[in-house]
Amino acid sequence: MNVRIAGLQQRELTQYIRKHFPTIKIVRSKPDFVLCYGGDGTLLYAERLYPGIPKVMIRNSRVCTNCARLSKEVILELLSKGQYALSEQPLLEAKIKNHVVYGLNDVIVAHAAVNTSLRYNVLLDQQHYGGEYLGDGVIVATALGSTGYYQSVTHSTFQDGLGVAFNNTINNIGHLVVTRDTTITVKVNRGPGVVVADNAKKFIPIDHGETVQIKRSYRTTYIAYFKGKHYRQYNVVGENRVSLGYCQICKKKITDSN
Repeated sequence: MNVRIAGLQQRELTQYIRKHFPTIKIVRSKPDFVLCYGGDGTLLYAERLYPGIPKVMIRNSRVCTNCARLSKEVILELLSKGQYALSEQPLLEAKIKNHVVYGLNDVIVAHAAVNTSLRYNVLLDQQHYGGEYLGDGVIVATALGSTGYYQSVTHSTFQDGLGVAFNNTINNIGHLVVTRDTTITVKVNRGPGVVVADNAKKFIPIDHGETVQIKRSYRTTYIAYFKGKHYRQYNVVGENRVSLGYCQICKKKITDSN
C-alpha cells in the first residue's frame, strides 16, 4: 500500500509508520491514500494537493469533525488490513471570469476590505432570491462543510443539498438549503470583493458588475471511514451542534430523527 502524508507534523507520522508498519510505503507520487495528519484544515489542504485521492483522517488537532475517535495505531492497523469503507464526497465548483476553483467545504464571496461591505444579488437557477443585500458576503457550503464556517454564521448544519449563508447582512434574511443541482450566482453591485474556496491562500478578485457561478462539481473525492461508531453525527443537538429548525426545501420541521 502506497501513501502520502499531509500535515505539519508529517515527519513524526512518517517515522512511526516506518518503524511499526513496514507494509505501508510512503511515496512522493501516485499514492493509494493520503494520510491527513492534523485536523479539518489538513483535509482541505490535502485535497488541493492530491485531488480525488482517498483521504484518511488521523487526528492531530483539537478541531477535527471528520476524524474517527481512534488512535493512529488503530487506524493504520485497520487501513493495512483493508477494513475500511470509502465515502464519496461532492465538491463545489465556482467560475469567475477565466478562473475555476473547487471547494470540498465551501466557496466564499466576501468583501476585499474589512472596513467595507459588499452589495450583491443572489440568483438561484437564474431567478433572483430577494433583492440587493448588504453585508460581508455569501458562503455556499456542502453538507460536509456545513460544520465549518457555514455553521459559525448560521448556527446550524445540514445533511444534503447546498447551504447558502448570508454573512452578517443588514437585511432581514435567514440562511437557506437548496437542492444539490441548484446553481447559485452571486452578482456584485459594489465591491471590491474576493472569491476563495476552502482555506486556500489564493483569492480571486471580483468587482462591480461581475458574477461568480457556484454549483456542485462533476469532481468528487473520497474519505476513508472505519467500522464502529467513532464519528460525530451531523445535525445532532449537543456538543457544538444545534437543531436546524425548518427545511428550506420541503418546509418541514427538522429534528434529530429526520
